[in-house]
This record gives sequence, C-alpha cells and structure tokens, in this order.
Amino acid sequence: MNKRLALAAFFAAALGGSVVMYLVVSSGNGSGDGNAVTQPADSNQPTTQAAPRLKVCSFNIQFLGHFKKKEDEKLAELLRPFDVVVVQELVAPPYEGNFPDGSPYRPDAESAEFFDAMKARGFAFVLSEEDTGTNDTIHLNTSGTEWFVAFYRPGAVGVAADLPGGFLAEDRSNHDDYERVPYAFPFRSKDASVDFVLISVHLQPGSGARDANRRAHELASIAAWVDAHDETEKDFLIVGDMNIEDAEELAKATPGGFLSLNDECRTTNTNPNAPKPYDHVMYRPVDTPELDTEFDLVVLDLIEAMKILWDSNQPYPGEPYDHDQFRQRFSDHHPVVFKLKLRGQDDD
Repeated sequence: MNKRLALAAFFAAALGGSVVMYLVVSSGNGSGDGNAVTQPADSNQPTTQAAPRLKVCSFNIQFLGHFKKKEDEKLAELLRPFDVVVVQELVAPPYEGNFPDGSPYRPDAESAEFFDAMKARGFAFVLSEEDTGTNDTIHLNTSGTEWFVAFYRPGAVGVAADLPGGFLAEDRSNHDDYERVPYAFPFRSKDASVDFVLISVHLQPGSGARDANRRAHELASIAAWVDAHDETEKDFLIVGDMNIEDAEELAKATPGGFLSLNDECRTTNTNPNAPKPYDHVMYRPVDTPELDTEFDLVVLDLIEAMKILWDSNQPYPGEPYDHDQFRQRFSDHHPVVFKLKLRGQDDD
C-alpha cells in the first residue's frame, strides 16, 4: 500500500467514513498590510464540496518557523483532509508585510515552507496582524512570542468579517489577563447554514498552583470577552493548547456555561513519559447545537501518522520515541479534531 493510501486508511480509522484525497497544486505567496492577513486560495485550486460536517483541527506545532528540521510537507499532508486548521506556536511570519505600527516583518523561510505546503494543498489562511507574548517586547522572530493563524478551504467556509474577530485585547505584550492574547477567527460555511468563531489560545504553561491559577484567569477573561461580544453571534469555541494538567484543574478552570470536548482528559502531548491533557475545545452547549458531540473529540496519533509518511534512511524518531528529535521534526502535541454540523439554517 502506498503512503497516500495508508494515510487515507489511518484517517478512515480515526475519523470514520471515507477521506477525500485532494490533488496537490502550487500557489503564490501572500503579504500583509498592517491588518489581519487573509490569503485567498488560487481560483484553480481544488476545494471541498459542502458536506454534512465541517472537519476542524487544532494543532500546536511546536516552534513553527524556528526548527529547520521541521517536516513541513509531511505535516501539511496530515492536515489535508480538514476544512479548517487552527495552528498555535507559529513563531515567525512567512511572507513580507507590515505590523500595525508600519514597521516591516522579517519573513522566515521555515514558516514560508509550511505555508507554501498548505497552500499547495488548497488552503487559504488568515494570519494575525502581529505576534503576542508575555514580555514587554514583541515583533520578535523567536519562541518568546507567537502568531495566530487559521487555514481554511474556501470551498467549505469563508471568513465572516461581520462577526467578532481579531485579538481579544489591544495590547498584545505583557497583558494583565493573558500570557499570549488569544485571537478570534470568524467563519461561515459556504451554504450559510452555520457560522462560528474559533478563539485560538495558548495558555500559561507549568505545573504549579500559580500557573493553574493563571490559566483559570485567562479562561475567565476569554469567557468575559465572549459575553461582551455575543449579542448577535452565539457560537464561540475556545480551542488550542490550554496546558491543563489534569481533570481536577479542568473542572476548576472551565468557565461557567462551558464544557470541554476533552472532558475525559485524554492525552494530547506526544511524550509518553509525561502524558498530559493539554489541548481542549471548550464550547457552550446551549448556544452551539452545531457541534457534533456524538463524534466528540479525536486526538490524532501524530507518532503513528508520521511513521506512515517517513521516507528517510535515518531511524524514525517515533520508534523508539526520541522526544527532542520528534518535536523538532514534527511537534510535541498531537492534533485534535472535532466536527460541526451543517444544519440547513443557522440559528443565530
């Protein structure tokens, strides 16, 4: 069985049903203009057809744009079946552009390689207008700050500019409420049957009580932002690397009215020696009937998937597992996947 068919079988087993195999085509670069960067796909690129479910993936790709060993083509191939892909830990911009203050980006070749691989598979993207981080200084191409990006298939969804979106706060450095100011990505299905806002987050890491309290404060601040922006739109989902340590912390940190699809606290990091339920999708069940709770949340086994695509004469770093080599080539998190129902008529 060739690698593409083996990967399709992997997805069929993980996600259920058949997986569409898209053609690979090439596309050009994007650019920024001081606002969130929306890069449309080439009109000749293949796109998904409207389907009963939208497939959404959240993936912390550790230090994307930093590690020169990153296997961008393999990671993009893994993400091929999804309609929306939200990525955390992008540490440098891929293409030329300008920050909101007018100063230029320093485009990064490693970032561009991943973006090019995603665009070649038919994805468009929305990139935050700048990076965000814990310290006073941002606009750094280092792991001290990060950008938020969402990739999407234009045949399945479009950017819903009329819905709340963008950074949740004006100051993106050393914010009182956030370690990294979260970013809201509004989308609407092409058949207009569902619209939704994905709030991508990367919360404070650490196993101490102070770290847990900080994460709880961040989530409470996000929930307060949702409450202040849900007059016309109700479907807000908080997605990403929340660095939650265990079920006890999850119960304490989850904002009122929200639930996590990962309420079982399934492991989402790749290190078998320190399994943690870091990644979550939080939603308000009253307001988000579009969420497919029967499908629930699937944690894709990144180690198994990359083994299928491994084509080097060097030993595969997932067997036996070499944490440092694996995270540099791939990530230290598994992707997590959920689905949204196309309902025929949006409810808000």
